[in-house]
Amino acid sequence: MTGLGIAEAPGTLLAQDRAELRCPADSVVVLAGIPGAGKSTLLRRLFPDGGDHQGVRVFDSERLRARWMPVLGSVPYAWWRPLLHLAYYVKVLSAMRTGPMILHDCATRPWVRRLIGWRAKRSGLAVHLVLLDVPGDVARSGQWARGRVVRSGSMETHCRRWPDLLAQAAADPSQVVPGAVSAVVLSRGQASRLERIVFESAQS
Repeated sequence: MTGLGIAEAPGTLLAQDRAELRCPADSVVVLAGIPGAGKSTLLRRLFPDGGDHQGVRVFDSERLRARWMPVLGSVPYAWWRPLLHLAYYVKVLSAMRTGPMILHDCATRPWVRRLIGWRAKRSGLAVHLVLLDVPGDVARSGQWARGRVVRSGSMETHCRRWPDLLAQAAADPSQVVPGAVSAVVLSRGQASRLERIVFESAQS
């Protein structure tokens, strides 16, 4: 299979089997999906070195949570989840000065998407979206498998917002994240067959 340059067709939505996704080095890739869609699983497989993988900075709230667990593990997660999310987004926005960068986000919170778009624009970085489109029941199974289940009301909100987000991405990616130039949708199966996300310099 050939690679797909996700910056080559701005404003389009492509959902097809690919072994590779390519984008410019001065980019931020937002890997999005409802809780349990498989975002962290995909990041662990493609970027096993964690936060800095061969020059690509990888941000995943799940990795931050794992670092906090030895200290806060005895405290109910619901009590410190808001603080974790705040710390994660502060870390992401502070680091968003240069590419390449890939970050994990559910993308169903409009205020977060606006902040990402605002920060990327200030830094002169292009935003590319990779959306994991997974049915709600499959995502819920993923939550049980990881041992952390999102509250029913919160999950319903994520699932309700997701179809509209996909429609916006198909019409114009910048409706999802201000300034976004491309969007790619992957099913769970397509994500499992993705082998790499490559960031290319202008000289490549």
